[in-house]
Amino acid sequence: MSNCPVLLQSVLDRYDYTRTLSRSRWAWEFLRRNEDFLAEAALHGPDEISVRTACHGITLVRPRTDQMAAERWGLAFFPDPRHDGFTANAFWSSALFPRQVQVQVSPAGPSEACPIYERTVKQCEIVHLVDTAGREHILVKGNGHVVQVQCTGMSMLSPEPVRLGFLIRGTANFASRWRMLDEAQRVYGAGQDVLPWSRTSLALRNALVAHDCQAAGLSVRETADIIYGKARVDEAWAGPGRSMKDEIRRARARGRDLVSGGYRTLLA
Repeated sequence: MSNCPVLLQSVLDRYDYTRTLSRSRWAWEFLRRNEDFLAEAALHGPDEISVRTACHGITLVRPRTDQMAAERWGLAFFPDPRHDGFTANAFWSSALFPRQVQVQVSPAGPSEACPIYERTVKQCEIVHLVDTAGREHILVKGNGHVVQVQCTGMSMLSPEPVRLGFLIRGTANFASRWRMLDEAQRVYGAGQDVLPWSRTSLALRNALVAHDCQAAGLSVRETADIIYGKARVDEAWAGPGRSMKDEIRRARARGRDLVSGGYRTLLA
């Protein structure tokens, strides 16, 4: 691998899109690197999924065949593993992903406008799915963010006007549920402000990079060069300390764990 700082930085830049991923999209990033999952997904081609466009540009996704194999991985069907955490239409099962945003769909009154619905269809990409249990889900994509939403009540695709309302069930985790709704509304952002890396996202990114580097046969030092830059790594390697070396090894171990099944903990 070249030690050119520009080339090293360009490798890290490929992971910039992960800055805004939610935990459920991070789970997909790690799962799509699992060799057993990839082998099983290869047995299920795109002809098993119906994809068409409805009104307001909503994408309708419908499995044509039984998707029991996908459910073992916690998915409603096999998405294309070539697609990343933002572009993939990865729907997690309700059992594995109970922290979904929930929306109540109800009839709109005469001449009543629903600001949530109107803003969503105007500003975001929407992917719609009815799972094997008849539950209605949507992926809302916008501003680099993706939110999986479970709908109850009427169908969001009803020919009659509808209005949407967020649901918060229970009070035990009220603060966390409210925070989840607040984070979900980032899909409406203008997309101009670049959010700083959160501590959690940065740790997940480093685990992802470390896993990919190890899979490509790169050494611990070469992996550190990509994550921290050659100048900083040269200084760390020249000294007696082992903190950076140990940190890269921990990132490798965490990436390996998340890929091999630990991705489920990101959804719990």
